[in-house]
Amino acid sequence: MYIDVHAHIDSKEFDQDRDAIVNECEITIVNAGVDLESNLKGLELEKKYKNVIAAVGFHPEFIKDKENEIEKCLELTNNAKIISEIGLDYYWIKDSELRKNQIKVLSLFLERAEKHRKTSIIHIRGGINDLLTLLPSYKVRFVIHAYEGSIRDAKRILDLGGLISVPPVLIRDKYRQEIVKEIDLDYLMTETDSPFLGPEKYVRNKPCNVSLTIKKISELKKIEEKEVIQRIRKNFREKILP
Repeated sequence: MYIDVHAHIDSKEFDQDRDAIVNECEITIVNAGVDLESNLKGLELEKKYKNVIAAVGFHPEFIKDKENEIEKCLELTNNAKIISEIGLDYYWIKDSELRKNQIKVLSLFLERAEKHRKTSIIHIRGGINDLLTLLPSYKVRFVIHAYEGSIRDAKRILDLGGLISVPPVLIRDKYRQEIVKEIDLDYLMTETDSPFLGPEKYVRNKPCNVSLTIKKISELKKIEEKEVIQRIRKNFREKILP
């Protein structure tokens, strides 16, 4: 069975064929909420599909426009097994005060994760130093989703006990391929970020494209695909939902 540790199958891009997409292959899908509406949709999807796990969070891009939803999103973490999508985004958010607010909000979700012993799946675009300064303050299991940073920072993440998650864009991203070569399978996860970060530009991504990521990891590490699948499942079972 495949693992997609970060997807957005609640999004409108799947409204026409969601049933088929969810059941296309043997896969566990973690649906990441980004705001109040998507958190609620994700929780409904978990009830509907036996292979979907709802994750509840608040995307850092919404720090300005949806700040009024934060408290309710925090409350909804009580209903989810995983906390996501949370993090820092300095790529789209340039204002220094808004960035400070992102850190405050991330801290609130990490406090919840620590208190309730739930894994956090974290978005980071820019701000990696702020994130790595913040994380040691909390005893949390965490995954960096769709990691795009340096090998040096990846190793800092591993030193903190984190995992690195890889989307299907890996098959056309030489930089990410170098990261995967450097990281032991014990610290890797697979995801799709569906409908984004697919194997082809401008084509909707889907959870079962995890199989393409597995194939590429297998090629890069020169091991059998079956072993990659087993190790990813083991990481998920032991480090994300123990």
